[in-house]
Amino acid sequence: MVRSGGGGGGRQGHGAGMDGQNFQRQLEAERARHAAEVAALRGQLLEARKLATLGELLGTTTHEFNNALTTILNYAKLGLRHADQPTRDKALERILSAGTRAAKIAASVLSMSRNRSSRFEPVDLNALIEEVLVLLEREMIKYRVQVEREFSSVPRISANPSQLQQVLLNLLVNARQAMPTGGRLIIRIGHDDQTGFVDLTVRDTGCGMTPEVMRRMFEPHFSTKAGPDATGKGGSGLGLSTCREIVESHRGRIRVESAPGRGTAITIRLPMLQATERRGA
Repeated sequence: MVRSGGGGGGRQGHGAGMDGQNFQRQLEAERARHAAEVAALRGQLLEARKLATLGELLGTTTHEFNNALTTILNYAKLGLRHADQPTRDKALERILSAGTRAAKIAASVLSMSRNRSSRFEPVDLNALIEEVLVLLEREMIKYRVQVEREFSSVPRISANPSQLQQVLLNLLVNARQAMPTGGRLIIRIGHDDQTGFVDLTVRDTGCGMTPEVMRRMFEPHFSTKAGPDATGKGGSGLGLSTCREIVESHRGRIRVESAPGRGTAITIRLPMLQATERRGA
């Protein structure tokens, strides 16, 4: 009887152990499922924020296209009214210039709308910035913001072009909004072979930030703006928090330097393509 009882206890212990293992497996499966759901929701959120950014640009690009078409129509009429060659040559040059600008705007918008996959690919950061600046050129002129490019030849990075365009748009629009009476916006690109990073700095000569604002600037929904500005951009408090999330997903870093009355500089460090490949090997 003692042996029989001992055997039953062993079987009960074995059954309890199996139950524990099953529970552990179920718990791990549940955690994996929740992690996958969170990742999917995060991806959907990033896509929704990207579409919101594109929506903000819609008014700007529509206005830009209207300006280009107005220029083309006016100079076409001028060329038809005047038979002399110098006037017609001038009209054709202006038409060509306006048409070229309209084509650049269309190419930039199409590039942003097409790059909706989540995959990473080799990216030329200089070219990507130029695409974004095309969309904001007139806006910068309107608000008397002088854009200064300090670009150097840098290695390509492994990135999601669409997400990086979203980061650049947020940083450039924030810099412009920090200078309501105009100023200088300096975009600097460099790299460090020793660390394996490409550095992108967006610096403005605007109002700057207090230490308190700097501590909270990456919090979701935190904003110092009362709402969207006259161009319909900003005010949600989601821009910078999204920027940091995107940069970190690229295994990058983001650093901020600012002081009241001295402007703000935001530097993004992203791994070079070669460094990314070495880490993945």
